[in-house]
Amino acid sequence: MAMIEKIRRQGWLVLVVVGVGIIGYLIPYDAVMALMGKGAKDAGEIDGETIDAATWQVAIEKQRILFDYSSNETSLGNDTWNALTEERLYSDEFDAMDIMVSDEELDEVMFGKTLSPFVKSTIYGGRDSSSYKEQMRQRFETIDPNDPTWTIEKADSWKEFIRYKRKKEKYDNMIKLGAYTNSIDAKYAFQAQNDRTAVEFVSKSYLEIKDEEVSVSDDDIREYYNKHKSEREYKQERSRSLEYVNMIVKPSESDLKAIQTSLTALVRDFRAAKNDSAFAAAKALNPSLAKVKYTAGMLPEPFNTQVYNDSLGKVLGPIVDNGFMKLVKISKRVTEVDSVAARHILVKDQSPKGKAKADSILNVIKTKKNFAEMAKMFGTDGTKDKGGDLGTFARGAMVPEFDKACFNGTVGQLQIVKTQFGYHVVEVTKKNAAKLNTYVSMVDQTQDPSPQTRKEAFNKMRDLTINCKDTATFRANVKAMDATAQIVKAPMIAPNATTVAGLQDAQTLVSWAYSAEINEVSQPVLIANGWVVAVLTEIRERGVPAFEDVKDVMKAKVIKQKKGEMWAAKMKGSSLQDIAKATSLTVRRSENVMMRNANLPEAGIGEQEFELIGTIFGLAKDKVSEPIIGEGGVYVIKRVADVQSAQSMDNFASEKKMMNQSAKASMAGRVFGAYRESADIDDRRFIND
Repeated sequence: MAMIEKIRRQGWLVLVVVGVGIIGYLIPYDAVMALMGKGAKDAGEIDGETIDAATWQVAIEKQRILFDYSSNETSLGNDTWNALTEERLYSDEFDAMDIMVSDEELDEVMFGKTLSPFVKSTIYGGRDSSSYKEQMRQRFETIDPNDPTWTIEKADSWKEFIRYKRKKEKYDNMIKLGAYTNSIDAKYAFQAQNDRTAVEFVSKSYLEIKDEEVSVSDDDIREYYNKHKSEREYKQERSRSLEYVNMIVKPSESDLKAIQTSLTALVRDFRAAKNDSAFAAAKALNPSLAKVKYTAGMLPEPFNTQVYNDSLGKVLGPIVDNGFMKLVKISKRVTEVDSVAARHILVKDQSPKGKAKADSILNVIKTKKNFAEMAKMFGTDGTKDKGGDLGTFARGAMVPEFDKACFNGTVGQLQIVKTQFGYHVVEVTKKNAAKLNTYVSMVDQTQDPSPQTRKEAFNKMRDLTINCKDTATFRANVKAMDATAQIVKAPMIAPNATTVAGLQDAQTLVSWAYSAEINEVSQPVLIANGWVVAVLTEIRERGVPAFEDVKDVMKAKVIKQKKGEMWAAKMKGSSLQDIAKATSLTVRRSENVMMRNANLPEAGIGEQEFELIGTIFGLAKDKVSEPIIGEGGVYVIKRVADVQSAQSMDNFASEKKMMNQSAKASMAGRVFGAYRESADIDDRRFIND
């Protein structure tokens, strides 16, 4: 924080830090934006409403209070934006339909007889009992001042969030009730699935026609562009394209030697330590390695063999292993049971009533020897239908209280164990034979490059940018620096992108791309363990695409169109045989053609040909069609069999029921998707303009 305050006080430091690209490496992105003087910028626009900086910050903090993001600022930002989007798109709908949630209703859906689906799944974790509801009520109404994780502010935020989610549930339920499939729809669906016919045809795939056989001018492409540029297929979102080179910074030989020296200096004290795990936890990068049961292959040879054969107290290393250097001390060898099998009956109630119920179950089992039967009757988890069987599990696999009871207990012994889940009636059914285990303590350090090595790499990449005027000189300078260096193309980067063509956590680079101009070359930016230099190659703004942006795509469409027109003119005739003879094509036949088919497999053309399939069923039997210019080729068809109509056994009731269920299940999501598509949403969170 001291560093951040210093940067805030001295504006020139910002330019220095940004110049070396290190801000994105040291502090979260939102903080970077604030330091760069961009803290007051809008986050974006949702359906005509600007999300200004103050609104955005309030939303961020509300989301942070509700959920634990463990400093994952990217997920926090994305979840907040998604929540704001949903709220803004639905708020007018809720108001127009007078959808409200009173205090009484809020109390009912949180603690009453009928919990709301959201509350039950999110707050209660799927559990639903009177005692648990009472515990939850107490949690919300009586704030423990000694519990920093649960405050009045957090409780109120959850109530507000639940109130909104309840409105959404009510709205979605009304939408679902409006979903309906009539008998005609069901009939058509049945026919599409079951009616069939046969067809003979000739076809010519566009892939069989060389592009050179048709003439396409820029005027042809522009004419196609003017007709189709506003279609959904070509709608253009805001994006930037760039090329970059990434120099991964690796530790030098002197860096590795320094790490080895620092670990070697610990060997004597590690060997003399009386508490191996405490010493390792204090010195290690990863404290979880302070006490580890050793398994074969955990270390490379010859250290793997040494762990099993050397004396207790021996310190091995430094050992190079998977990007780390380690010291490993052989701490303990003990003969113990590694795994047990057990069964249990869980009473999900931690109150005295739960304990009394567990005692009663245990007493019945002692008398009647009917554990499996009692598990089926009273079990509350996924093991109830398996007689409570948990199978075989290793030491440490269960919560500590349960684990201790099973490994210290004897086979056949019945116990009552209290855990965070409630009271368990437990019986150990099997204990595997004890064996000799070796425990080790590890001190690890990463093989990271030193600051000096990072600086040298930065200087090399900075030199790359000198005299870079455009994309061409950028490419030339990269090759001059390193002939083997790979230039990566990153096309059409969205404003809210967090990754860029293989680079994770690349928001700093995305932000630069949206503030740069065409052919501008960036200064080195530190991303993960590499320095990145990029050049901006393309700028696209939202809306109708520029002709040049879609010229190549539309040219391909025009070529296909011209091929279709050329072959449609060739494939005219009164019979398929005459057409085939005149064009050197083959008459083929497709049996069991159904309306649900996307194409004719026998044609060998993979594109979806819905117009073709529809024409087959609408064409009179034995009539030769006009040439059909399709998506993947040109066709002439003749239906050679009557349409065989299948008979519904229940007057299409089954199809109607299935379609109704499907419509209701998907309706809420489809409505929200329609809202998002029709709304004007501009996410500018990662843009510095």
